[in-house]
Amino acid sequence: MSPTVWFLLIVSQLALVVGQIYLKHAMSRRELGAEKARGWIGILAIGIAAMTVWFLLWLGVMSRVDLSKLMPLEGISPLLIVLGAAAFLHERLNWRGWTGVILTSIGVLLVSMS
Repeated sequence: MSPTVWFLLIVSQLALVVGQIYLKHAMSRRELGAEKARGWIGILAIGIAAMTVWFLLWLGVMSRVDLSKLMPLEGISPLLIVLGAAAFLHERLNWRGWTGVILTSIGVLLVSMS
């Protein structure tokens, strides 16, 4: 894969993580009640915009790379989303959750190397 494709792939995965975090934050904020929910539509819009960027970049990457090589790399998004949720939403995983994320990431690496 060319450096441009790698760049598009990394930016698309970051856009996916940002989109998921903003969508989760908007929905959590909406549930808090009228006073604390102010601004949730703006947060939701940012999440939707980030997911749109992810989708468009992903289509661009798909047009340049074989799907059999690309899909295993999509498997890294669970790790990125868990790390993002921990950093920005202060969510925590127990050891079983981290074990699952790590095993998934190892599986992705094994498939990518084959």
